[in-house]
Amino acid sequence: MVATVMSGLSALDTWTFLLINRSLQNPLFDLVMPILSTKRYFLLPAAVAILMLLVWGGRRMWVVLAVAVAAVALSDLGTNLIKAALHRARPCHVIPDVHLLAGCTGSFSLPSNHASNMFAIAMVGWLGFRRWRGALLLLAIGVAYSRVYLGVHYPADVLAGAVWGGALGWGCTVLAVRLWPGYFETRTTPPRKVPADSSP
Repeated sequence: MVATVMSGLSALDTWTFLLINRSLQNPLFDLVMPILSTKRYFLLPAAVAILMLLVWGGRRMWVVLAVAVAAVALSDLGTNLIKAALHRARPCHVIPDVHLLAGCTGSFSLPSNHASNMFAIAMVGWLGFRRWRGALLLLAIGVAYSRVYLGVHYPADVLAGAVWGGALGWGCTVLAVRLWPGYFETRTTPPRKVPADSSP
C-alpha cells in the first residue's frame, strides 16, 4: 500500500515537472527565470536594500537581519544534510529531453537550497518586517518556481525546501521574540498599551 502511494506521488511529481518544464515554456519566462535562479543578480540590490534598512530601520532592523542570516545558515546546512541522506537525482540527470536553461550540477535534488533559503528569508520578513512581506513572499515563490522551470528540480524538491526554510524562519523568529521582545515585533505581538491621558 505504502509503495503504491509513493509510486503515485512520484508519478505526479514527474508529471507536474514536465508540465512546467515543457508545456508552460514561453519567451518571457525563458528570460526571467534564469535571473531569479542566479544569485549574483541579487547581490547589488540586496546590498542596497540592507544598507537602507540599517540606516533607517534602527537597532530593531539589525535584529531582523541577524535572524534572517541565522535562518538562512541553518536552512542551507540542513538542506545539504537532507540531500546527502536522500540521494535523489536531479530531473535533468534522469528525464530525457529536459528543457534545461541552467547548469545541471552533480549535487542531489531533494530539497532545493534555493527554495529553502528564500522561504527562510520570506518567513522572517513576513513576521518581522510587515512593509515588504508580500514582495518577499512573491520573490520566494518565483525563485522556487524557477528551479522547476529551468529543469533542475522536481516540484516536490522546491515544496520540501519551502516547508523546511519556512519552518526554520518561523522558529528563529519565535526565538528572537523571546530574546529581544522590544526589538522584534511580529504580527502576533500584542499592541503596546498607550497610557491614558491623566490631564484634567
